[in-house]
Amino acid sequence: MSFVFGILRRIVNRLLRRVRLELRRIPKPSEYSSLLGKGTVVPCQIESYFLALNKYVGKGDAVLDVGFGLGYGLIILAIKAKEITGVEVDEKALVHCRNTVAGRIPNLSQILLYNGATLPFHDNCFDVVVCNDVAEHVKEYNRFIKEMLRVSRKGVFISTPNRRPEHTNPDGTPKNIWHLREWSYEELDAILVTHGNVEWNFLNGSWDGPFSISNKLQPDSLTLTPFIRKR
Repeated sequence: MSFVFGILRRIVNRLLRRVRLELRRIPKPSEYSSLLGKGTVVPCQIESYFLALNKYVGKGDAVLDVGFGLGYGLIILAIKAKEITGVEVDEKALVHCRNTVAGRIPNLSQILLYNGATLPFHDNCFDVVVCNDVAEHVKEYNRFIKEMLRVSRKGVFISTPNRRPEHTNPDGTPKNIWHLREWSYEELDAILVTHGNVEWNFLNGSWDGPFSISNKLQPDSLTLTPFIRKR
């Protein structure tokens, strides 16, 4: 009997070692860096930035891009903004953009590293704040939204994935391992209405486009792209 227990113990120990190794291979959302996608662009992000530019950014506006990543949103927003500023929690992305974007955009004011909690700006510092594919990575999202509204004069433009069955695990978690969560339209709307007056937009289509924009949820809505007007 002791011989059988010894074999079972060895089998269990091997299984536990294997599980530990597998867990070590699973990256944590906090380890995410925009440089994982260096050399590539996300088509719906580009479309979302152009939606923000064409619908909410006015000529003469000061604009803040929260979580600028690889920096192509800074370039798009600078087409119309009088002054563009960016903040990022990812130091690698900041260094990348200082080497590739800074100095090439005449109206780029500054790009800064920040702690992900408190934006280093006074109240009402920017006309519009843009936040593209960031909210799904943030643990304390209500505080995050409130902080972006604090530094804005008009409001905050957010783009985040629409939670779709093909991108969701059976337990409701996102298949994208870097996302803490993804919302449905109803879930996100219930959150945003507590912060301001919400103007809804939806980006519809496949991952690589072509895209259409609507003010009502569609069967192929890919991203939720609301504008929260400051009260």
